[in-house]
Amino acid sequence: MISAETSLSEVVPGIRVLPLRTPTLPPATHTNCVFLGLGRPGAADVVVVDPATPWDDERQRLAAMLDSLQSAGAALRAIWLTHHHQDHVGAAAWLAERHGVPIVAHEQTAHWLAGKMRVQARAGDGDTLSVGGLVLRVLHTPGHASGHLCLLHEASATLIAGDMLAGVGTIIVDPPDGDMRLYLASLRRLAAYQPEVAVPAHGPAIRPAVAKIEAYVAHRLWREARVFAALEETPAALADLLPRAYGDVAAPLLPLAERSLLAHLRKLVDDGRARADSDQRFARAHTDSNGRR
Repeated sequence: MISAETSLSEVVPGIRVLPLRTPTLPPATHTNCVFLGLGRPGAADVVVVDPATPWDDERQRLAAMLDSLQSAGAALRAIWLTHHHQDHVGAAAWLAERHGVPIVAHEQTAHWLAGKMRVQARAGDGDTLSVGGLVLRVLHTPGHASGHLCLLHEASATLIAGDMLAGVGTIIVDPPDGDMRLYLASLRRLAAYQPEVAVPAHGPAIRPAVAKIEAYVAHRLWREARVFAALEETPAALADLLPRAYGDVAAPLLPLAERSLLAHLRKLVDDGRARADSDQRFARAHTDSNGRR
């Protein structure tokens, strides 16, 4: 029998979540391990997404769940990773060896994990994942991480969102692998699919999903405006720009805010609105008397 400590919560039929304690960024404390295929009529195969914990007690919770499912006739078929960050992959290699199943991820994720674990199969934009009667569309959504994947179950309008959205806390875009332009583009692309519910890596399911995505885009553009307003004609270092652009952020969060600041600045440079010198100092882009750059 499955104990209360290992029980799964159902989001929609065939998609369930087991939060596992991980070394993630506060205020989050857990990463959602998503089970795909359970609860469908005649379903025998299961795929798990982001088995994330590095800790033995949490791994045993996950193992107990899978052993119980196996006793009931459901077999683990594969492990999928949304991306390579440590709070998403902590149990992947251990679980793959325990059950003799492959790890599946994007090519870039495989690149980042090289030497840490073997990714046996690659998945990319436009591929499909079929398991337990579910058919999910694979979406490559770079920005938070270059190899980030989301999974969309179009029949129920359910999005496995990974770290594109958060049910608790926020999303960090950390250069050089993090890219703010790509992150915003990926958010807009996800919104275009009109998901009704999103299953984030951290926190509860998000409903309505599109409203949350649109709020994320609006917040990033609001922050970008603050960052641009902080720039002057004379180049300034990150340490000088940080209090101007992130004066509303609590001191303990400023190191993370500085990484997001850099991501916004790089986007402004790419957009032609800012310039950077060789010492990583930033200023507004030069304009002529007619306002042209």
